Formats: sequence, structure tokens, C-alpha cells
Amino acid sequence: MDNIERSVILLVEDDASLARFTADWLREAGATVQHAATLAEGAACARRVPIDLALLDLHLPDGLSTTLLADLRAADPDLPVIMLTEYGSVSTAVESMKLGAVDYLEKPYQQANLAYAIERALTLDGLRREVRSLRRTEQAGRDAAVRGTSPAMSAIWEMVAQIAPSDANILITGESGTGKEMLARALHTASQRAKGPFIPVNCGGITATLAEDQLFGHEAHAFTDARALRRGDFELADRGTIFLDEIGEMPLSMQPNLLRVLDSRRFFRLGGEREIRVDVRVIAATNRALAEAVAQGQFRQDLLFRLNVFTIHLPPLRERREDIPLLIAAFLRDLGQSLKKPKRRLSASTLRLLVAYDWPGNVRQLRNVLERALILCPGTDIQPAHLPPEITGQRDAAVATPNPDVLWERWLDAAPFDVIALSEGEQHIERLLIERALRQTGGVRGEAAQLLGVSPDSLGYYLKKHGLKKDGQRDEGRHAQPAGG
Repeated sequence: MDNIERSVILLVEDDASLARFTADWLREAGATVQHAATLAEGAACARRVPIDLALLDLHLPDGLSTTLLADLRAADPDLPVIMLTEYGSVSTAVESMKLGAVDYLEKPYQQANLAYAIERALTLDGLRREVRSLRRTEQAGRDAAVRGTSPAMSAIWEMVAQIAPSDANILITGESGTGKEMLARALHTASQRAKGPFIPVNCGGITATLAEDQLFGHEAHAFTDARALRRGDFELADRGTIFLDEIGEMPLSMQPNLLRVLDSRRFFRLGGEREIRVDVRVIAATNRALAEAVAQGQFRQDLLFRLNVFTIHLPPLRERREDIPLLIAAFLRDLGQSLKKPKRRLSASTLRLLVAYDWPGNVRQLRNVLERALILCPGTDIQPAHLPPEITGQRDAAVATPNPDVLWERWLDAAPFDVIALSEGEQHIERLLIERALRQTGGVRGEAAQLLGVSPDSLGYYLKKHGLKKDGQRDEGRHAQPAGG
């Protein structure tokens, strides 16, 4: 019974004698017991004290405990829950297993059976928590790379450590692609709400007509297509964090409703008469200058004041170039695994190009460029050729809009002859153009003449001049020497 000792166990049981028997035995085994007789009391206990295991009587005065089971599992998906059921309710208990219960016991149960079920549940929970710990350790190493170690980012993460444990609203600013959602998730993970949900909302993708339904939900039959109750994002984020991304794009007509929720943490579903109260932390993000939006009448000043209790500005990648090698290493590792590619490394010239580039799309663009390079790279080293043209600088004005003089110079440099006299060079180019026009038109002289911008008679003159047949082949019967020859 090593696992039971020092465990905090929630016992929700309305049978007073059975509850006393079970609680006394658990306390003798070294556990701390929180007892409740109803669903409401059980939920209150779970909110007040972190628990290691729950024992739930299936039938309680205020309803079936499957609802409490769902709430407990939503708050902590790995929390072990054992259902206690009377004879004849086994089918309902089995259904509860589908909702996440790890076991069930028929009442009256033997002490030995209860001890075995609890030990097994806590052992399984211990294994799960060990796996989570290992994953967190591994993720911490990855986060260190993705977060960066530049002075600017180090200052940000020091601020995160200070403000994450509070429930204060936070506004994250920065250009698109700088990692605002990643920072919001880190704030949630470092907070006391880490076991609760993290609900991201793209405010830029919500129309004014759908915004209220998205955020606050609706009751069944609230409008034509509302066939069933729908919980909104604020309700889904209860006891956790809601992340309002692109808050600057929220419709102006919706902003007073959001302000009211920020003030009271209460709202009504569409078509609802019962006020819903939630315990939610709000983190918002924007790439807009909200002060300018306020001046332009596009954003409420009082809403901005509520959102930016703390403001964190994420600098663009070009202002923290020292973080680029760390980001590259993290992305190559993760992308290599997801793409099932062997390990790749960067050549020195490739790394220089990546560090020197200004990254208008920031961290998101860097990740996409590396994904492209991994797909294109057939060997072990990623070379500049595997990078897009905007980074290597190959797409210059001379290539995008060819300069005829430059092209002729390249042609002359590659020509297999030395130009001795200007007249000879002109004749050589003249003959090559005629041959090419005749090849393109299949020897049709009228079409070839049109391409060359001369009359058919003039083309006949040039054919004789250069000793060419009608199809563009050289007339070996003529002794005209090709230019440069």
C-alpha cells in the first residue's frame, strides 16, 4: 500500500456508514481524504485541493456522477477515477469506463478489493506521470532552442517566470510569425492553470454575426440551426486559459461584450436565461498597433486597458539573429522526424545566408524554408541551392528582366569562335538567326520571313548570301565561307 500513503483521495459517497468505513481505512493507510456527499460538494473539493485519485459513487442525490467524472477528466486527463456502484448498475459503470474511469467496484466491496483497485490505479497514474515528466524534460530542451538565448528573449522569459503564476490579463505584441501563440502556451504551462484547457481563438477569422456564438455558445433552439446546446470558447476554457489571437481584428460591435466578460467573467449563451460564470485567464495577441487603432476608432480604449495589464513585445527575428542557429537546429530535428528524413546539416555558406537574411516572415518563415530545404536536399549537407531565390539573391533585376546587352555579351563569351572583324561577326549572327527562323517554321519561307521582319524576297537574298537552302541547311555546292571561319 505504498502508493496509498501520502495520496490525496476524493471520496464522493452519500451513504454515511460506507463513507465513514472507507475514509477511516484510507486514513489508516496514510492517505488524506476529502469527503463529499453530492456532486456539487465533490466538484468544490476538486477545485479547492489537488487530488491524486477519485472514488465516485455512481448514484448521488443530485444526479449521476458521470458528469463529475467528465469534469474531473477534463481538468486532468490522467486523473485515475474508480466508480462505486450498486448491484444491477454494472452496465452504467461500464459506460463510465468509456468516459475515462479506470475501474469500478460493486457495493458492498471488500477492503482487499478496494485496496487492490486503488493500488493498481495509482501505479498506473505514477507511470503516466513519469512519462509526462520525461516528455517535459525532453520538451524543455527543445523549448530552450525555440525560445532562444539572445538578450531580448532572455528578458522576455524572465518576465514570463514572474507573471505566469498570476491571473492577470496579458497582451502579446509582435509581427506575424514571431511565435505569439507559442509564448501564450508557455505562459499557460507555467501558470497554476496548467492542468486546465488552453483554448486558442482566431479573432481575425470570426465574422461579426458569428463572434458571439463562437465565444459564448448558444442554447438549444436559440435560432433556426441551433439543434442542440453549444458551449462557447469561454466556457470551454473554464479553469484554464483562453488565447485571443489577432485581437485587433475583432469586430467593433463585439468588443463591448468581450469587455463585459473581462470585467465580470460572466455571460449568457445566445438564447439563454441563466448567467454562466467562468474562471478564465485571458491572453491576447496582435500584430497591429492598437493605440493607433484606438485613435482611428477601430478599437475600444477601455478594452485595450483591460487587456494590457502586462504587455510582452516579441522582437522580430532580424533583431535577434544570434537565436537563428538554435532555431535551425531545433527545426531540423523536428522536421527530420516528421518528414522521416535522415539527419541533415547546413554547409557554412548556407548558414551564413540564413543568418544574414532579414526574415520578413520571422520564425514561421524560417521553419518553412528549412522544410523546403530538407525535401530538396538529396545528400547530407543542405547547400545554398536548396534555399529559395529570395535568400540566395539569385533573383536579381538582370535575370528577372533580361538586359539584351547582357545576354549578347554572355552569348559572345560562349561562342566557339573569335570575332576578327565587325563585319564577320554581323554575318555570323545574321546566318544563325535565319537558320533558327527556318527551323522554327519547318522551312516555310513566308513564316520565317515574318519572324525575321523581312519580305520573302529579302529572305531569298539572305539565303543566297549565306549559302543556305530553303530549309536552312547549308548548300554544300556553294563555296561561301561562314563568318568567322
